Amino acid sequence: MGTLLQILFQGLGIGSVLLLGALGLMIIYGVMGIINLAHGDFIMVGAYASVVVSSAGLSVLSVPAAVVAAAGIGLLADVVVVKYFYNNPVASMLGTFGIGMVLQTVVLLVFGPELQRSELPISSSVSIGFGQSFSVWRLILILVALATAALLAYFIARTRYGLTIRLVTADRGVASSLGIRSTTTNRWTFALGCGLAGFSGALAAPLSNVSPTMGVNYLANAFLVVVLAKLGDVRSTTAWSLGLGLALATVSTAAGDVMATIVVWMLALIIVATRRKSLIPARV
Repeated sequence: MGTLLQILFQGLGIGSVLLLGALGLMIIYGVMGIINLAHGDFIMVGAYASVVVSSAGLSVLSVPAAVVAAAGIGLLADVVVVKYFYNNPVASMLGTFGIGMVLQTVVLLVFGPELQRSELPISSSVSIGFGQSFSVWRLILILVALATAALLAYFIARTRYGLTIRLVTADRGVASSLGIRSTTTNRWTFALGCGLAGFSGALAAPLSNVSPTMGVNYLANAFLVVVLAKLGDVRSTTAWSLGLGLALATVSTAAGDVMATIVVWMLALIIVATRRKSLIPARV
């Protein structure tokens, strides 16, 4: 029973990291039709911003700083480059890949190739029963990820700006006739998605090494989640993130991390290959 509890909490922890990484990618594609291959690098930017602010003794500001840094760079990227790729997934892949390379190069020049570390804000553990314990920070991460997903779903479904997003997504012509500037909506949506990526990077930074290339794994996992979730639904994205996290934890306990990655990706590819529906559904 203790092992099952450990797998459950470990899986939820992994799934929470996947969820935080996937939400920004999901909303950018859902609204703008852009496949953001720089998403992992915006997570990396958030992680570095968190490390810099924390090392300056301002740990309480590390997460807000990460969000502002990633969202600000995302807004600038949209003004300069991304606006030319709206609703063009293929072209957007090439353009955002280039943005990711630029971000990696700049971070490498500024910070060098050395691994950076961010101390756990809370290093204690809590008992989960049957002689098992679980990191308090990972528990907080689970709760924050679920709360973020719930708030994003509410924002899209219930707020005025969320209504604007859904209207622009459904029919840009009608939105324009009502005086809504779809370009402005897209711009702030991209900034929101990048801000969510920075938020993810700041929360995940204490759990792993921070490096200029750390975004690759985050991008791969986030992309896998949103493809399985059909690229457009917060609840589905949440369910698939937690499901994949539990699967990774289960296989990892029995056969190690490498085998867990292989097994989960093979199963995911089988699911994608056998689906009869398009991978590109109606957006959010």
